[in-house]
Amino acid sequence: MRAADDAIRSETAHGYRPHLDGIRALAVVAVILFHLGYGWIPGGFVGVDVFFVLSGYLITGILLREVDGRGTLRLSRFYARRARRLLPASIAVIAVVLVLSAQLLDAVQQQSVGWDAVYAALYSANWRFALVGGDYFAPGDVPSPLVHYWSLAVEEQFYLVWPALLLGLHALGRRLRPRDPLPVVLSAVAGLALASAVASIALAGSPLTYYGTHTRAYQLLAGGILAIGVGRWRWRLPDGRSGQVAGGTLAAAGLAVLAYLAHDISDATQYPGWPGMWVTVASLAVIAGVDLAPAGGAQAVIGHRSLAAVGRLSYSLYIWHWPVIVLLPVAAEHWGGPLDRLTGTAGLAAVTVAIALASYLLVERPIRFRLAPSLRPLPVVAVGLSCSVLMATVAYARFQPDSAFERQALDAVRDLAKPGSCTYFAEDWPAPADSEPCVYRQGTGPVVALVGDSHGQQWQPALEELAIPDDATIVRATRGGCPANDVTAFLRDETRQFRVERDCTEWRHVVYRKLIDEYDPDVVIVGTRSFVRGLEVDGSYVYQGGPVHLAAWTDGWDWTLDTLTSGGATVVVNQLLPTLPERIPACLVEHGEGTTDCDFPVSVDQRVIPYQAAVTALDGTHDGQVRVVDPTSFACPGGTCPAIIDDVIVHRDDNHLSATFVRRHAADYAALLDAVGVTI
Repeated sequence: MRAADDAIRSETAHGYRPHLDGIRALAVVAVILFHLGYGWIPGGFVGVDVFFVLSGYLITGILLREVDGRGTLRLSRFYARRARRLLPASIAVIAVVLVLSAQLLDAVQQQSVGWDAVYAALYSANWRFALVGGDYFAPGDVPSPLVHYWSLAVEEQFYLVWPALLLGLHALGRRLRPRDPLPVVLSAVAGLALASAVASIALAGSPLTYYGTHTRAYQLLAGGILAIGVGRWRWRLPDGRSGQVAGGTLAAAGLAVLAYLAHDISDATQYPGWPGMWVTVASLAVIAGVDLAPAGGAQAVIGHRSLAAVGRLSYSLYIWHWPVIVLLPVAAEHWGGPLDRLTGTAGLAAVTVAIALASYLLVERPIRFRLAPSLRPLPVVAVGLSCSVLMATVAYARFQPDSAFERQALDAVRDLAKPGSCTYFAEDWPAPADSEPCVYRQGTGPVVALVGDSHGQQWQPALEELAIPDDATIVRATRGGCPANDVTAFLRDETRQFRVERDCTEWRHVVYRKLIDEYDPDVVIVGTRSFVRGLEVDGSYVYQGGPVHLAAWTDGWDWTLDTLTSGGATVVVNQLLPTLPERIPACLVEHGEGTTDCDFPVSVDQRVIPYQAAVTALDGTHDGQVRVVDPTSFACPGGTCPAIIDDVIVHRDDNHLSATFVRRHAADYAALLDAVGVTI
């Protein structure tokens, strides 16, 4: 997420271009406002795309001028400049995040942040977040303070590959067209960009597409294509007043499109796709409008010294702002005092600017310009790589479990029912109209359906065991984070954005009906924890805890149970489990083997009681087809929820049972079903 401003200053032919720093300023401000949670800019993340295009434009221009002038590239010098410019602040942020995480986060999140730091230090954070996808942290957890390193990784991977690739394409062009190789280079680059753009559109909707270098490369290459045109055909706007007007019009149109998209795009899960294409075109328009126009006009406005100053600080602002936004509220909760006054948006912004300025003046500029300035490029690169590897090693070693018991506890975090070949995570489902229930186990006996969110999905291991004697078929209609009762929930996502999940409601209306019509289940097992979610009620947003929320949540069962019982199935609703005060695996790591400090009474969760009463009232409704069972009888025997039963960790977090525990207690679950007249 930056275009190297040192690159501009190093180009004596062009000199310093403050208008490009002005573009950086606008881009980084959009990203920060988005991350601060302002509702009027839900697509502010498009600022990252602007940086990608600008980086491709600048770096390609620099490389082409060196190739044209020298016939080759001094790669060691190029990488040394990148190392001096980017690594000091990058490593400083990772180090600070690791120190604060050790003080502020529990053992589960510490381990995750440790892995994030390993990938961030090794320039591959985008693949880390692409792979963990929707299962990274549950809603309400502290998001990773290093998630923004994904964009740094994309650019660093581009910097690693692009110079050598461009040099190779230039050499190929000289063979095919000795006098004018750039048309060959342009054709090859355009082909690569087209392939990336097609992948970005065709594969939109998954974390791999959002974070992937392969689906973001076209934005960097688009900037490169503009740079090739400038270098080969001297693309410029006319001199004089007409050129200023044309540049101003082009820049204004591009900025207007970017502003509209930043305001209009509200679903990052479907990005980049076609919106990413429009952002790229608009970014090219802005760059061309200010950099290819005569001096004055748009150049003077966007290159104003105030904007240029922010642009020079843009890398520092970007790399520090997200850890501040994530960790400062947690620090205030832990330490209080003056920090409490800094957790509002104004305080977070002020702290970000202060830290970024200190980083720029005390870390980045001294290392970049004054530390061993005569050191040759190769040693600079070697030192940079060594520091990165050392930081990755420290991050890995710091947050790994120290004993077999700690390893067992942390492994329990991932002890959840596996989706198998069936879709589960929200971002993996197709559009609701195209969604279908999934046969998880095909048998010749009764048909058992599993319905709900993660609290429905968690009973799958028990059903797998219970399905064996009568060779039952298991059909799944479970979707992570999607309530089973017919309500529309909202939340603040991992980027602090307010999101109403209407797609979940639409999905439920489609898939639950298909489940009954197409599979005619004998038994439907339902589980959900939707009572903790805020709900949209008659156009208003209602938070958990009040009578309006309880009434809407209770009413939401009517449609769901009407639908699920419409084919004659017996519907079993699982009673709500209490939410414990701590994440059990983290609690066990903190207190050690043999502790009882992680055993909590059921009574610790008072907010669940009225919702449990609402679930109990469902028993016997719909002509007796609805039954309610209470798993707390074996998960929390005697009114206490033990952390460990028979050497098995009961909870994988503070509210989900571990898959191993559920599987081990399949017989207990079967006894609950048998008590209400249900047999699988």
